[in-house]
Amino acid sequence: MYSGDDVSAIVIDVGTFSTKGGYAGEDSPKAVFPTDIGVVYKGENETGYSEMGEKDESEPKRTYYCGTNGITYRRPHMEIINPLSDGLIKNWDAMEQIWNHTFYERLHINPIEHPILLAEPTYNTRAIREKVTEIMFEKYHAPALFIAKNAVLSSFASSKASSLVLDSGGGMTSVTPVFEGFVVKNGIIKSNLAGNRLTEEYYRILSSKNITVNPTSLIKKVEIKTGEFGITPYNIPTLTESYKRYVTLETIRDLKETSCRVSDTKDLGEDINIAQVPYELPDGNLLEIGSDRFQIPELLFNPTPLNEQILNNNNANGETTTPVVQQPQYQGLARMIIESLEKSDTDIRKELISNLIITGGNTLFAGFQERLVRDISEISYNKPKIVANQTEKKNSVWIGGSVLGSLGTFQQMWMSKSEWEEFGRPLVEKKCP
Repeated sequence: MYSGDDVSAIVIDVGTFSTKGGYAGEDSPKAVFPTDIGVVYKGENETGYSEMGEKDESEPKRTYYCGTNGITYRRPHMEIINPLSDGLIKNWDAMEQIWNHTFYERLHINPIEHPILLAEPTYNTRAIREKVTEIMFEKYHAPALFIAKNAVLSSFASSKASSLVLDSGGGMTSVTPVFEGFVVKNGIIKSNLAGNRLTEEYYRILSSKNITVNPTSLIKKVEIKTGEFGITPYNIPTLTESYKRYVTLETIRDLKETSCRVSDTKDLGEDINIAQVPYELPDGNLLEIGSDRFQIPELLFNPTPLNEQILNNNNANGETTTPVVQQPQYQGLARMIIESLEKSDTDIRKELISNLIITGGNTLFAGFQERLVRDISEISYNKPKIVANQTEKKNSVWIGGSVLGSLGTFQQMWMSKSEWEEFGRPLVEKKCP
């Protein structure tokens, strides 16, 4: 048991799109920055030999750059990577850079002095949880640690012990039943149809219409003649493709978030009469957005166009001799929610659907809530009731962690460093179920 009443806990929520960090008990995170990071590999030379003429087989040194300014700067040979894949940690070196940046650069604290509460995906694996715990205790020497499920924290942020949590963020969309503060694991439904997938699809659609999006960091203003200026792309051969793609997709993401909204009807076609909305691109060109602003969010509710793409890709892969893992079909949000309910115990279904919590950046589209309720009502006799007063949908996981970490009764739930040294990895599943 850990007792640290006089020291505030640090709450960290690392999502695919952004990382949030701050002190337990506060209303909002002090640090919010992209989870994508830049990396430059040093020590690699074109010949593969050292200055002494010997073959250089050592691993190249890496320099990492975190934060918006760090990754948008036009840095030669910088690759943009993300430590997460489908919401789970895949690149541990990059993940440690995110934690380092949070502790030392943004919060300016020493983790040895603060208990740490980490948010994790509800579908996280035991191996990842145990490795995270090991790093926090062995590398950062945290005095205490607790790992909490995202859905449980979102539920706490809305003052609910039991709820059905729809979380649709940058990398993943998930539906999770929470009953009396614990996740109902059988009912977890997840999909990678989320914000990044929508942005990529929007990029594809714009490209098919021969619309070029030039991000701010890839263009410069030049004087054509006295008093007259024009925009021209930078010609920098040392910029990597991953960097160019990242800054382009960030521009399209802003376009998506500022212009798109959810339609109240499923009947969307190319010829639908929709008032166009202007959007000024970084190069000064004006883009008139018509039906696209409804069709992109519509994919969350009706992913048929994406499923047709998947089917075509799977068929194309099936014609090759090389075995390829076929991508599963997407489900609409309403269908995911109903499937989650059907996998939950009959006795709690009514309570769950009556306490539906929506969180994550994709739920901020105008018209999202009304369309979701209507779609669920059309395919289920259960009338959904969305929990009101969810003002911070982007930060609800972190806010729930802030609430939990500041409770006096929570002190007995921490894993202490001494307990870790005594019991090791089995402690994680015991103290953080």
